Amino acid sequence: MATTYKTPGVYIEEIVKFPPSIAEVETAIPAFIGYTEKAVKKIENDLDRVPTRITSLLDYETYFGFAYPEDTISVDVTDVVTDNVVTERNIVVNQPATPKPFLMYYALQIYFANGGGPCYIVSVKNYEDVNSNENPVLFNDLNAGLNLLKAEDEPTLLLFPDAKALSVDEFYALYSNALIQCHDLQDRFTILDTYTSTDIGVDSQALRDKISLEKDYLKYGAAYYPYLDTILDYRYNEDDILINHVTNVPDAISTAFGEVEDALATVTLTVGNLVVVTDDDADTVDDLISGSVADVLTYIDSATGYNNAVPGSETFTVAKTTAFIPILETLTADLNSLISDKDKIQNAAESAIASVEEVANAGDALQSALDVFVGLFEGNNKIEKVRDNLEDLTAKLKASNTNLKIAQNVKTNTTNVIAEIAKLLTFSAPDSIINLPDNTLAITVDVFNLSSGTDSMVTLVDAIKTEINNVTTTDVNNGAMNGRYLGDIEGLDNKSYNAIKIEIANLPLTLPPSSAVAGIYARVDSNRGVWKAPANVGINYVVRPSLKITNGDQDNLNVDTVAGKSINAIRSFTGKGTLVWGSRTLAGNDNEWRYVPVRRFFNMAEESIKKATDQFVFEPNDANTWIRVRAMIENFLILQWRNGALAGAKPEQAFYVRIGLGQTMSALDILEGRMIIEIGMAVVRPAEFIILRFSHKMQES
Repeated sequence: MATTYKTPGVYIEEIVKFPPSIAEVETAIPAFIGYTEKAVKKIENDLDRVPTRITSLLDYETYFGFAYPEDTISVDVTDVVTDNVVTERNIVVNQPATPKPFLMYYALQIYFANGGGPCYIVSVKNYEDVNSNENPVLFNDLNAGLNLLKAEDEPTLLLFPDAKALSVDEFYALYSNALIQCHDLQDRFTILDTYTSTDIGVDSQALRDKISLEKDYLKYGAAYYPYLDTILDYRYNEDDILINHVTNVPDAISTAFGEVEDALATVTLTVGNLVVVTDDDADTVDDLISGSVADVLTYIDSATGYNNAVPGSETFTVAKTTAFIPILETLTADLNSLISDKDKIQNAAESAIASVEEVANAGDALQSALDVFVGLFEGNNKIEKVRDNLEDLTAKLKASNTNLKIAQNVKTNTTNVIAEIAKLLTFSAPDSIINLPDNTLAITVDVFNLSSGTDSMVTLVDAIKTEINNVTTTDVNNGAMNGRYLGDIEGLDNKSYNAIKIEIANLPLTLPPSSAVAGIYARVDSNRGVWKAPANVGINYVVRPSLKITNGDQDNLNVDTVAGKSINAIRSFTGKGTLVWGSRTLAGNDNEWRYVPVRRFFNMAEESIKKATDQFVFEPNDANTWIRVRAMIENFLILQWRNGALAGAKPEQAFYVRIGLGQTMSALDILEGRMIIEIGMAVVRPAEFIILRFSHKMQES
């Protein structure tokens, strides 16, 4: 503002009368640190090790994917058959034998289900980067993710969904580092899990022994126990769910025999559609090849097609390619049909093999026959790979708009149509298929008819059928689904397929409680305020705690007479459900910082006042500034008092703000640039113990 006016005129001066206001910072913005399926926003891995703010589960699924599919879930089906009718069926789904250690997606599901809002995701690595490791979850990865959060101001809660896959020492070292970060930054809070959830005494003692920080660090964290059995569904692939089927009337092998017999008929038909060879060495004009493989070669070689049989005269044009694509698609359709039959045959044979495992070597011959047949399809340069390459080349040809691109995909690229066909069928004379039937055939490769002295594909399938028939009497108690995977039985027994899926959905998924508690923090903060204890609150998506805690058990969890490291219990109550039944920090014996809402309210107030006070840095350190600062803070605290966060009949009983020379500062403080403000707050504390005192009263009338 100008202090000297030199030009005549009218001037406006705006005088500041009101103090600035303080905006309350967010109190429940968790940061989840762990492994994800992907970390992509625009390009591959652009969110890898980048703290990313999301606001919904849909955001997470879009940027970070889903859970890692479990591949060791098994199903036991037991039938009682009377007069060829199943009169009793029992389906038991077993927990994964080796569960995947990646829990981030499930943690986000239960967080949002319990009222969670905006949060941060720190993806330390993708599943596939580490899944093949002996120990896929590493301390260094999670600790590096924690360190990334030092540069982020908004997160207020720290969580590690995947940490329980670490060793016990690394697990608690990671949480200790989180508590240290909370202490250093003074704007966040750690929600701790226990390493295991099997024995109340052992689990609680491990936490108390391994977290060895002082009280000033412990007040920035709270532990919850036990783990929670949730209604969340495991993610799985149906082709990984193995079924064991036992029945008093075995039909596993007879069912497998029937399936292979049916498949043999369709394989015979499909092979006939693919390649039919007429090779008569005595009569050269009788040598012919027909079928969808030959149709592709004929079009490539013929003058009406690409004219590849005449070097230098090839015509790889867009118009000719338009006519070629349906021919190529017919071939891939035939290959797909053959591969589908192969899958049916393999599933049936493997079911039969699994059903005779009780008898040593009973399934060896069948396994050998199956291996030879499957070997035609699986592996490099085999039928399935050729099918994949031809489908890819078909897509490229559809997109090709120049003769050069067409020629590359048909003939000259490393992967091209001619080279792929040569893996299915080649013959040394003549050089071109259009020269037939004028030359005698010399077949070198025919994967369908195997003319080089080995059995044809149809003969191999027939051999599998024979070997299945040979072990029919060996099976004594296996049902039709035995040894099969869930995805294979949908067509075989749709009713059982659906029943098994329902039972898998009912399989409880056990999670550490921290993510659910973070959601409860967010919900309580939103509905009541950060000063309300996040306790005596129900947990959504939970069937039950994994352990039942009694009053006696909670005595030892809630009060630690040795070091004060309280652990908050999660309990089930008749008629109430599953409730969080504790609200203490790890500094449970400290009267100042015993309660979670007190610590978190101070975090909020300190951070809010700090951010608002930044504007006064380098302002004159005099009474005018002091009055404005004090008024700003008092106005903020009055609002908190009115909301119920501070205890007192009058504002002066609920808080004080002191600032001034001779009150909080000496002359030396002012000379050295220090403005010292003292703030005292009587934060409301939870009624942890309600005591009702009853006594007799003498009758007075």
